[in-house]
Amino acid sequence: MNLANIQLDKQKKILIVIFCVLIAYVDLNYILKAQVAGVNSLGPKINRLEKDLVNLNRNLESMRSAKNKDGLALQKTARRSSKIIPENQISGLLQDIAKEANKFEIIISQIRPSYEVKTQKPGEAGGKFIPYLINLDLTCDYHNLGKFINALENFPVFIGVQELKISTQLPDYMKQKVNLVLKTYVTK
Repeated sequence: MNLANIQLDKQKKILIVIFCVLIAYVDLNYILKAQVAGVNSLGPKINRLEKDLVNLNRNLESMRSAKNKDGLALQKTARRSSKIIPENQISGLLQDIAKEANKFEIIISQIRPSYEVKTQKPGEAGGKFIPYLINLDLTCDYHNLGKFINALENFPVFIGVQELKISTQLPDYMKQKVNLVLKTYVTK
């Protein structure tokens, strides 16, 4: 072995060490700094996504519970069916409507029961249910009217709202005049 070759090998080794230090310096100052900045910017995004996931899970649970409650309520209402009363029980139904109106502080000025005028088409046979209209002239406020209509629609006897007209009353603006037409069916 030659002494000149060993010297040359030392220069190559020093050059290799300098090159490695230069690569490490460039990596630490430029590449690693950019990577650390990228990771640091992901921190708030990750926190926000975690909060969003927690909120999503909470909302999904509330939706599931609401769906289950709605399903149970739907089953309860599906079990409860409205009945159709015979024609001779109309007066009792009118009294029940008046009692319900009194519960909600609604003043009934007039009740007019009548059969619905219905033109039959040729070849159409009359059904076993006869449509029956109940015209009510009321004086009440909006909130009690809504409660009253809800109570009527939840009656054990089938009653539906056919028509509703609301007009203001001049001396008292908190009370309205209401013309309410209810529809029910009776059997002969």
